[in-house]
Amino acid sequence: MTPASWFRAVFRQWPFLIALGIVIAGVLVVVDDHFKRGTVIIAGGVCVAAFLRMILPNSRAGLLGVRSRFLDVLTLGFLGGGTLIAALIVPPPS
Repeated sequence: MTPASWFRAVFRQWPFLIALGIVIAGVLVVVDDHFKRGTVIIAGGVCVAAFLRMILPNSRAGLLGVRSRFLDVLTLGFLGGGTLIAALIVPPPS
């Protein structure tokens, strides 16, 4: 695999990389001792993945397209929404 073809293959996964980047940013915020803020960012990253899977055609969804579009959006939406609800319910540390 040449470097140019490797770069094109990675660049075709841009929807997944955007969502993954947001989730990693949230994890870094959690590591920096801001649990609630970081968890909300993680939930936002999963919701962005759900949104991208919903609007992009199957040929452009990349690694976000695992199952049918409906099931992918439903799963990512429940995970993102559940994480967001859990982040907002958890009381701040005392």
